[in-house]
Amino acid sequence: MTDLTSTRHRPARSHATPGGPVPWVVIFSATPWAGGAHRQHALARELAADHEVLFVDPPGQRPRWRGTVRQVERALWHAVPPTAAPLGRHLPPANDVNRRVAVAALRRWLRDRAGAVRLLWLDEDLAASCAARLPAAAVVYDATDLDWTFTRWWNRRHLRGSLTRAVAAADLVLVSSAALPARMPPVGPAPVVLPNGCDPEHFTPHGPTAPETAGLDRPLIGYCGAVDTRAFDGDLVAAVARAHPDWTFLLVGPSTRAGRAPLRGLRNVVLAGPAPYADVPAWLRACDVAVIPYRVGALVDYVHPKKCYEYLALGKPVVATPLPALRTLTDVVRLAAGPAAFAAEVAAALRQPARPADVARRRAVAVGNSWPARGRALRDLLRGLPR
Repeated sequence: MTDLTSTRHRPARSHATPGGPVPWVVIFSATPWAGGAHRQHALARELAADHEVLFVDPPGQRPRWRGTVRQVERALWHAVPPTAAPLGRHLPPANDVNRRVAVAALRRWLRDRAGAVRLLWLDEDLAASCAARLPAAAVVYDATDLDWTFTRWWNRRHLRGSLTRAVAAADLVLVSSAALPARMPPVGPAPVVLPNGCDPEHFTPHGPTAPETAGLDRPLIGYCGAVDTRAFDGDLVAAVARAHPDWTFLLVGPSTRAGRAPLRGLRNVVLAGPAPYADVPAWLRACDVAVIPYRVGALVDYVHPKKCYEYLALGKPVVATPLPALRTLTDVVRLAAGPAAFAAEVAAALRQPARPADVARRRAVAVGNSWPARGRALRDLLRGLPR
């Protein structure tokens, strides 16, 4: 029999009511807790202000018969559930088995702690079946990405069906971008936009710069994120880099072979590789302009890149392609489509002096879009759900 082992015998019941059960939120996430500082992690911390939160990793790629739960912060727990079958992302029967096994183990763990689940939170489409197996007062589905756009054509039917089931099971549907509601299946409640945010206390203008940037030629055009072919427009960056060999493009983040291909042979493009979240501000502080060169009109132009607010929190001028989610930020973000226009906006940003008033204005926008601000909006939305 599969089960969950815990690093503590009892959770800290910081939100328990006298004589009542602990109110829990169980989050079935597509991103592991160890995956970094993403929307899922930030909103889990915001939910922990009012509940005990159990953050559940997605099933593993290989069978794993023992699961674990550990307390990572006050009122926040991380569960690695058992995995009974491989290839659950691609094979519906394997996914169903894994979810049944995980829910059974989680129910036993919660029962031992007198836990009543107020909210079942789904941000992974493949966890849709958990809504019928883990009793909860309400179900929230949070869409940051459309999972089916991540996969091969032959797996899209499986994932699109999971998306429809997840939305249909929800009492509240959240989306991270104003471009997402039109792409959601026509079932369930109308989506509510809860945009991405940032941590302005982490991304501060004043602080150290990464020592690796000291010898790079300026001006320095910075980007932090994946260098791939899903969202990153390598052809755009390559065209601008060729037209402006006096600019240095610093790309911080993981890369794929296909993502790197358009940049091959460009001496003024520096692929720095992944950086720990703690070090990202230091890399970006060294840059003169920060960019978001994402594809527009592709499968994923619905994204609301939180890096935009992180750049602004650092006070950096930002140039981005005209993603739908960024079109309301034109007072602090320069939008441009195509290499010539994009290069012109970068050049204009470089010509503009770094005035304290501009830095403060950008940072004020970031603070207004912080994760605590998103948490307050989220709590207002949750008040309308069953308890």
